[in-house]
Amino acid sequence: MLPAREHRIQRRLANKDAMRGWPYQTPSIGRRPRANRKVKASQESFGLTDVTPSRILVAAAAGSLAVLQRASEAFVHQDLIYDVGMNNGDDTAYYLRRGFRVVAIEANTCLAKCAAERFRTQISSDQLRILNIGIAAEEGELPFWICETYSEWSSFDREIASRDGCPHHKVMVPCRRFASVLEEFGVPYYLKVDIEGNDILCLQDLNPQRLPKFVSMESASPDLITLMAGRGFKRFKAISQYSFLPIELPPSPEQRRYERVQWMLQTRNPLIRAFRLFGGRGWLNRQLNRSRKHADWTFPFGSSGPFGEDLPGHWLDHDELTTTLKHLLEFKEQKRSSPFWHEQEYSFWVDVHGRVD
Repeated sequence: MLPAREHRIQRRLANKDAMRGWPYQTPSIGRRPRANRKVKASQESFGLTDVTPSRILVAAAAGSLAVLQRASEAFVHQDLIYDVGMNNGDDTAYYLRRGFRVVAIEANTCLAKCAAERFRTQISSDQLRILNIGIAAEEGELPFWICETYSEWSSFDREIASRDGCPHHKVMVPCRRFASVLEEFGVPYYLKVDIEGNDILCLQDLNPQRLPKFVSMESASPDLITLMAGRGFKRFKAISQYSFLPIELPPSPEQRRYERVQWMLQTRNPLIRAFRLFGGRGWLNRQLNRSRKHADWTFPFGSSGPFGEDLPGHWLDHDELTTTLKHLLEFKEQKRSSPFWHEQEYSFWVDVHGRVD
């Protein structure tokens, strides 16, 4: 029992509390109030017993980032893909087959007209818009070089269009800044860019607060990944455009399987040669092309392949992928054999994919 003096003190304090209209009763002296025990238990269950001002600031910052990410996602058209550098339309065909709306950009007028005929049904239903323009740093008409051997090498850069001595010619094309396209059609779910030299202009015109969920650009340069990271993309994959294999160190399981099949197609081992002779070659070729298939779709040579969550391999951070590409570029300089390149200097053909989350 409490001493009589302490009981008198409690009654006096309780009377003062009631007169002031306080909603609380003064805690009993000598024992923990039941309400406080409940608060303590709930704090412990949520890990709040060690909350400090610095931790509150960290949590607030994390919450702000989450709010910004949700706000960015709200601006993204989840059913929209940009095919910047449509070429013959093989990528556009895949995106349309997946049910996406597509804005396709192609500077080559002949290719744009062929695609308009190929996709006239999707154009009439407003699933596809084809813009026969070039992407440039300034608006207006600019000289564009058409490669007559490989249409995908056509470029504003004459050196690219004339690789390997390919015949080429100049045309004038209307150009727009990529920012104006974004203003007209909105932010896409996936942005594919392959325009032989001006790719970086698309990246520069992206608003860091309104980014596509996924992006891909053709380049094996570690500098590109640094620019993508600076724009707000957080994780990356490098995908070989010869085989659609992920470029990783150590080599991915997909790469190891591909290299085993290549060896079986080329080795002079008597048993393997007999296997190829009696029907095995066709099976091996099908295995070699497994990476070119997704569900019921086969990606033609020269197309960009899968994207987003359908890509093979692991998503890497900036440092992991830049280090990997630097090592691969060193291997190429040392003339090591690889399924990722051949003897031509420009043959390390890679798309870098980025994502915002």
